Amino acid sequence: MTFVMMQTKRNKKIKMSNYVWYVGYGSNLLSERFHYYITGGKFPWGGKENQRCREDPSLPIDDKPFKFNHRLYFAISAPGWKNGGVAFVSKTPDANSLTYGRKWKVSQTQFSHIASEEGKVYEELLLGHDEQGIPIKTLTNSGELDRTKPSAEYVKTIIAGLKETHHLDDETICNYLINTDGIKGEYGEQEILEICSSV
Repeated sequence: MTFVMMQTKRNKKIKMSNYVWYVGYGSNLLSERFHYYITGGKFPWGGKENQRCREDPSLPIDDKPFKFNHRLYFAISAPGWKNGGVAFVSKTPDANSLTYGRKWKVSQTQFSHIASEEGKVYEELLLGHDEQGIPIKTLTNSGELDRTKPSAEYVKTIIAGLKETHHLDDETICNYLINTDGIKGEYGEQEILEICSSV
């Protein structure tokens, strides 16, 4: 009996180790946008044409809202988003910063595929583990990149994701984004609120 219980626990642990919680905090907050990373295709509002995950094209088995103390900013120039900036977070924790994310429970294979789709500018960052020992990871850059204003379409996608995942109102979203590097001084409060009202 003891052997059977130990075997079951070991099998469960092995099974759980096949999964990763991937944390999206930019456009990947929005389910419609994120699913293209696995199923392939192009999101209508922007981004590049994504390749289908051939080994495991199934949708995530779970997702949950997630908040973490890393600084959000916008950088580089993404052709798929009208050469505007895209989201990154600081590699090291920042107690004075809070980023709204969404963790997606995906297979290790899918996580590797997502990382390859994001490109070489992103690298893996471990944020911790859940109560079952499943790693919680995201993707960002380790260096200091030039800050770049994100396109209105990219901001709209993030706002849609914040509403879908965290159910934030327009004023809270505006306060969250307005002082973020890449948006600060580039968008006014009224512009952010107008984008919010379009979602």
